[in-house]
Amino acid sequence: MQRTAMSRRSFLQLAAGSSAVAALAACAPPVPVGDGSGASAEPITLNFFNRGGQFIENVMDQQMSLYRESNPGVEFEINAVAGASHQEALLIMISAGTGPDMWFDANRTTGPLTRKGVTTNLEPYFEADPDFNEDDYVENVWIAQTYDGARWGIPWDSGAMLMAFNIDLFDEVGVPYPEPDQWMTWDEVIELAKVLTFDLDDNSVNDSDFNPARVRQYGLIAGKGHGRPTYIWANDAEVIADDGTMPMDSDEFIEAMNWLADLGLEHYVSPSPAYEAAGEISIQAGTVAMQHIGVWSLGRINQAGTNWGTFPVPYNKTKTSYGHYSPLCVFSQTDYPQESYDFISWACLSNAGQQILVDLGMQQPTRTDLREQFLNNAAPPAPEYRQAFYDAFEDQATFRWPGDTIGSYYGGWYQTMLDFWGPYLDQLWIGDVRWEDVATEVRQGSEQILQTGEIS
Repeated sequence: MQRTAMSRRSFLQLAAGSSAVAALAACAPPVPVGDGSGASAEPITLNFFNRGGQFIENVMDQQMSLYRESNPGVEFEINAVAGASHQEALLIMISAGTGPDMWFDANRTTGPLTRKGVTTNLEPYFEADPDFNEDDYVENVWIAQTYDGARWGIPWDSGAMLMAFNIDLFDEVGVPYPEPDQWMTWDEVIELAKVLTFDLDDNSVNDSDFNPARVRQYGLIAGKGHGRPTYIWANDAEVIADDGTMPMDSDEFIEAMNWLADLGLEHYVSPSPAYEAAGEISIQAGTVAMQHIGVWSLGRINQAGTNWGTFPVPYNKTKTSYGHYSPLCVFSQTDYPQESYDFISWACLSNAGQQILVDLGMQQPTRTDLREQFLNNAAPPAPEYRQAFYDAFEDQATFRWPGDTIGSYYGGWYQTMLDFWGPYLDQLWIGDVRWEDVATEVRQGSEQILQTGEIS
């Protein structure tokens, strides 16, 4: 496999010459569907654009190596850009005429890229694929890839999000472990986090001499990114209402956002940009006792040798769970549409391809026939903690996703909304504003994005 790493200077040079990305992508023609055989008359090289760092690169290498054993006429060229937004880098490559045949996308960018005409509608390929059977897959896995009634990517990593806890850190303090099927309230998890947060002098938050500027171990990291909507729903607030509005200025929404900020600003049990911390802060680094994670982190947590378990995300008023998958996508202008589909469908949907993802801790399997392999895997966490991922994803009484009220994941504009929300969230987390100070402005801007895809 040929691998190309683009330097930051090369990336910026490409960026300086790109001015027609949107127009180019919007004019992408439909691609023909092949006969589904995956065979090519001549050897071909498929260009794959990757993101996510070395761990993901190693997983993809294993999949590509196994795929080539039964497809010797296919070679892969892998491109990746370190330190840059993968969506930005992808659009720059396309505008420069060097767009990949396929890439590892994110749940936050598939919608915007689809709106730009960059992704390929995979429905015709599914229909022509004799090996594709809807009944083979778990419900809800397609939520972040489905727009306008069609699927534009195939889930490759991810699954449910839960709270993970470091068993060894609990043992050091001598407190009982959270149960994988028991829900804690916001107040309960804060009190637990206080006895698991220590400064460099071994004072806990409950000690009068505790110094929030010298913390060596935090008790809790709540999900302020993909996991943030869980806390909003858990307080009976809504991200996108069924009438298409985004009531981010409701009392319940304001309370949830301020609660997230106060974990670091008032209770000191979570990292906060208001206080600098030295070194990595994560459950796998041994510096956090409880952390809101996605199942895609399973392999990396195990790679660090962490002894861990899981439990549901705490709630205030309503028990709520969440999860998503991030896909592999095919470029709408690739010269090899069928061959690209054949690879991503094998990597994401086949038993052999998905076994690699399950064994390496990249995915809660979308295939129903790999459920037991996931649950009974010898690697941590134990089966009862792995079962909690399925409980979160399959419980229709608790499972939510942003945009479920309108049938479209963030309306197709998740990354655009993140770009807009960023400065407001930065001010909130550091304590410069409270959510009520910016809620009306954020709501207005968010609703405009939902309606038009444009930031005011």
